[in-house]
Amino acid sequence: MSIALVMAGLLSVAIPGGAVHAAPESGSLDSVVKAIKKQFAEKSSVRFSVKRRGGPLPAMDMKASGAYRFRASGVYAADTTEISQEPDGTGRSRGISIGREFYSQAYVRSKEGKYVWKSPSTVGKWSYGRNLAGVIWGEDLINGINPGFLKLGAAYGATSTDGGTFEGVKTTLYSGTAMVSQLGERQAGMFFGTEEDATWGGPITWRLWVGPDDLPRRFHAVMRFTRPEGGDGETMTMNIIYRGWGTPVKITAPPQHLITYDW
Repeated sequence: MSIALVMAGLLSVAIPGGAVHAAPESGSLDSVVKAIKKQFAEKSSVRFSVKRRGGPLPAMDMKASGAYRFRASGVYAADTTEISQEPDGTGRSRGISIGREFYSQAYVRSKEGKYVWKSPSTVGKWSYGRNLAGVIWGEDLINGINPGFLKLGAAYGATSTDGGTFEGVKTTLYSGTAMVSQLGERQAGMFFGTEEDATWGGPITWRLWVGPDDLPRRFHAVMRFTRPEGGDGETMTMNIIYRGWGTPVKITAPPQHLITYDW
């Protein structure tokens, strides 16, 4: 997401109240969903890194890294640092979400080192918000650890094969293509939906490498953005790597004296 459009991603997207329903499940990813939900129940955690390229404007090529903390319902807390290439320079943002509380700081700096844009206006401070729809984790996120997306993938017929070795771990590779009528982006990540009159929709071709414990190690997705009325589309590729399942992660709010309501 373009750093300068963070607010749009935070506030303007209403997310579904529950799971996004598709065709009947095939069940081929049941063991993976079960392993992930066990991590949720154990209030575990995982670290991740993301690379994303392409897509319709205002999407920008970006890299991100951070960590998720879980509770029974899914991701409860996230700490994400994102770097993107903006028209006016390099954008850098950090967002911390804990339940429905969200803290962020972001800026764009030119090649000369000057601040082109800042949020909040004082460097080092943190903007604060609560109940921001675009931040909250949901079953509509396109992510290899999201049971909602895995159910969608299974519904369209996932296949599995030997995935070789990834970072020293023997893997099974699941893959498939799902068709969705809505594709979009918000602060929490790329998402899919069933809205028929959405601006963008199209196929999601995905691959998921899981270890012997059925936990995801790598997720790769190619999203083809097309308009309902036809015409030229846009392609986005996304790669997510998951490391350190179960390794303790501490995600805390910034100090109170650094928090501001200035966006």
